[in-house]
Amino acid sequence: MGVDNVLTAGSYLPPVRFLLVSAGLLVLAGAAIAGRPTVHTLRKSHSAPIAAIAQNDTMAAWLTAGGTKSCNAVHILSPGKRDRILPQPDSPKTVTCNWTLADGQPQLAVASRISTALWTLHESGSSPLDQVVAASVGGPERPLKDLAHASDGTGDWLGGVAGAGRTLAYSWDDVEYVDPAACLSRGMCKQKLADGGIRIVTRSSDTPLTDSGPALQLAAAAGRIAYIPATIVKSGRPSPNINSPLPILDATTGNVVAQAFVRGIPIAIALSPHVLAVLTTSGPHDRISWFSATDGTKLGNALVSPNAAPLLAASDRLIVYRVGRFLREVSTRTGRTRKLVKTGPTSLGLSLADGRLIWAENHNGGGRLRALAVG
Repeated sequence: MGVDNVLTAGSYLPPVRFLLVSAGLLVLAGAAIAGRPTVHTLRKSHSAPIAAIAQNDTMAAWLTAGGTKSCNAVHILSPGKRDRILPQPDSPKTVTCNWTLADGQPQLAVASRISTALWTLHESGSSPLDQVVAASVGGPERPLKDLAHASDGTGDWLGGVAGAGRTLAYSWDDVEYVDPAACLSRGMCKQKLADGGIRIVTRSSDTPLTDSGPALQLAAAAGRIAYIPATIVKSGRPSPNINSPLPILDATTGNVVAQAFVRGIPIAIALSPHVLAVLTTSGPHDRISWFSATDGTKLGNALVSPNAAPLLAASDRLIVYRVGRFLREVSTRTGRTRKLVKTGPTSLGLSLADGRLIWAENHNGGGRLRALAVG
């Protein structure tokens, strides 16, 4: 008989046997505490896969594909509150509702202190389109910007999204020909970055962040935004360059708080209140480096597999990255790396906040929001 079957409601155990069973439970509990934390499921999506995840403080969010019987929706989990849905479930004619989420990879960000989420929708074809959408808890969907570019790359591109506290932002880039007439007449079709920047989203507005330039992936924490600058056009799309400084901006004023100088090409970033983590690729190895989020001082680095996914999550004490099905961590104090956990074969996303690491796993038409307590 297993322990789960011993202490059932209404059962009776003699005092001595009760003490023995209690002691056994304490031993099991002690072993669990002494060992590595175990993965658990925060939420299940039984009828639809999870397309994107996000987290801020103790708030978690995930975007699910609704299928034929329900709308696509962003689900919000907050301790002590019932789960909520964005946009309002009684608005079936929203842009988000019937979008084909499998057509490109959506992005999702959430800002807990303004109870607002920001997500992206994608449409492929001869003129690929990205739509940026936001909604606040209890409020309607707000389409913010359409970003479309031609098959040759000219036009507007979506960069990234990020959220933390009261900060919610997305970035965009505009690719154009250096000389459109020369391209038409002589086939000299060199391209350039003509415009771009970061836009700040609140519960009621969408405004440019002063002095921000063309930007790719974003990260936010403690009232700051870090980003990978788009500096060149490569194969028709905005791209980062080797050895470019990464700015950290004040999310309110746009002033540069610090700059991190990296070696190699930055392909992923994560920001915590005191640490900026950067994944760079160069040569046979990839490298994760970390810097002070307040002055840009380099604090450490570690070599990682060249198969690392372009995805990071970070706290002040550790940085998490993915290689294949394995999540691994880097200690910002010692620089040591270790394996954390093996995920499902169709996992996506990575977010670390308040000592909780989350990601999604999809299987058989459904999905699970998975979590692991980390240091």
